[in-house]
Amino acid sequence: MMQAESGQSQESSRSRAREWALNIGAIVGSICIVAAALSMFLGIKPLVFQSGSMSPSITTGALALARTVPAQQLEVGDVVSMTNPSGVRVTHRVTALDPFEDGEVSITMRGDANAADDPMPYSIGEADRVFFHINGLGYAVAWLSSPVAIFLGGMLAGGLGVIAFGRTREATPVQADSGDDFATIGAVPREIEEACHE
Repeated sequence: MMQAESGQSQESSRSRAREWALNIGAIVGSICIVAAALSMFLGIKPLVFQSGSMSPSITTGALALARTVPAQQLEVGDVVSMTNPSGVRVTHRVTALDPFEDGEVSITMRGDANAADDPMPYSIGEADRVFFHINGLGYAVAWLSSPVAIFLGGMLAGGLGVIAFGRTREATPVQADSGDDFATIGAVPREIEEACHE
């Protein structure tokens, strides 16, 4: 009786572990699907701030979300991210706009922590406008994209798969009849075993 109760308790624990594994996997999968959909269909890009030029409003390590918009839709005061001619991404606040006839706009930007505007204005046709940010969250996102985090994530996914879809019970031994040495599921019948040794 005690063995039966112990077996039921172990089975219940395994069942709860499988439920937790499936729930965690479903949550993580849903987050990935939502992030991919936002990026693909709405043109939303995540940005991690690696300097404090926009402090104190947006601090180092902040995670921001930006959407690509035509330059004509930009306004003074918008926080805009773009790549300068040197290939460096700059994310500062717009301080002045000068539209051209061909649809491009010359924008002047300045970091909130800087005393002066950027050295040169930028002529652009479109830019990534920041519409949301969370200070500090960028550190976690940057770490999750590192090789160590990807490796640990693969191990976690494998572990969750084993817990969720692994074997639920072990083979149950069959009670031996009186006079037999042993009998288990899949054991060779005594007659066949004896004939093999003749």
